[in-house]
Amino acid sequence: MRHILVLSLAVLWACGGEDEAATSGDGTAVADSTAADSTAVDSTMADSAMAKRKADAIPVEIAAANIGSISSYLVFNSTVETEESVQVFPQISGLVERIVAEEGDRVEVGDTLLTIEDDQLRIAYQEAKVNFEFQETNFRRNEAMFKRKLISDQDYDTKRFELEQARLRYDRAQLELEHSVIVAPFSGVITERFVQVGARVGSGTHLYDLIKLEDMIARVFVPGQYLAVVAKKQQAVVESDFLPGKTFEGWVKRISPIVDPRSGTFKVTVGLRDRFEHLRPGLFVNVRIVTDTHETAVLIPKQAIVYDGGDQYVFAVRDTIAQRIPLAAGYEDSRHIEALTDIDVGTPIIVVGQNGLKDGARVRIVNLPEGEGEEELGVNTADNGNGQG
Repeated sequence: MRHILVLSLAVLWACGGEDEAATSGDGTAVADSTAADSTAVDSTMADSAMAKRKADAIPVEIAAANIGSISSYLVFNSTVETEESVQVFPQISGLVERIVAEEGDRVEVGDTLLTIEDDQLRIAYQEAKVNFEFQETNFRRNEAMFKRKLISDQDYDTKRFELEQARLRYDRAQLELEHSVIVAPFSGVITERFVQVGARVGSGTHLYDLIKLEDMIARVFVPGQYLAVVAKKQQAVVESDFLPGKTFEGWVKRISPIVDPRSGTFKVTVGLRDRFEHLRPGLFVNVRIVTDTHETAVLIPKQAIVYDGGDQYVFAVRDTIAQRIPLAAGYEDSRHIEALTDIDVGTPIIVVGQNGLKDGARVRIVNLPEGEGEEELGVNTADNGNGQG
């Protein structure tokens, strides 16, 4: 009986150990499953929070602050003119036989513009030539006779006078024949033609208007206070609303030393480098005379500026947060403004979406170049897990 009791206790002890081991194993598995489920939930919540933050972020477009050259200008409105513009008139009378040059044609000095009928002029020329040659031969005979004392001094002087008269008539006839061909007095562009074939013209008939190509100018009238600021050969920039996207170089060509007491201005003539490629006389232009240049200025687009009363601001993107920066402005042109504020080169500046933006607002950049992340533009997008990028 005692042996049976001992054996029963041993069996019970072995069964209890297996149950305990099984219980212990099940408990570990349950714990591991619970931990995995918790991690999945946390990841889902984080993704959801990230998505919500991105949905709440304000979409903006940016441009990086860059370094470049910018200048200070005196700005004026003017019209394009030409230094040399002439009206072409004939020097003889007659009928227009042929028109060679038309409006808009470029001509070189000496090119034929039109011709006048010259039949009578050719006859007069031949007549004068024959008479001159006869008088020249006759004078030589009389000169030989004079040397031999066969004619008097008076007869010799008479023959010499007749020869000079014949020479002058011959020269005049030759000149009139040459004037039957109207030529360009200098190289330029025909701006207007006033006659037709068959029209009778005289010395007072206006034939053409001709302008010189390389002498296009714009005259501006500068307030007298800038008399010491403007100097010859200063650079100028010329633009026109009629030629969008085009900029033309110029320079200060002449400065009038007199200030008009009525207007308080002095005249400055600006030369233009275009040679009639795009600019035309009479075209309205905007003339900017460069008075100073900063070669290594920090430049930001003018469209980025936000105005608050008399103050100017820009918004920079730092860690996906819009930071409002007061702008101390320097020189400016039509597209950029110099930032004297402490803005580093490469700083992302908001150029679209900044109006009404609050300082510290979360933003989302929508104009990143393809294949480029925000990190390349100096925008830190790392999430630290507490909702702040």
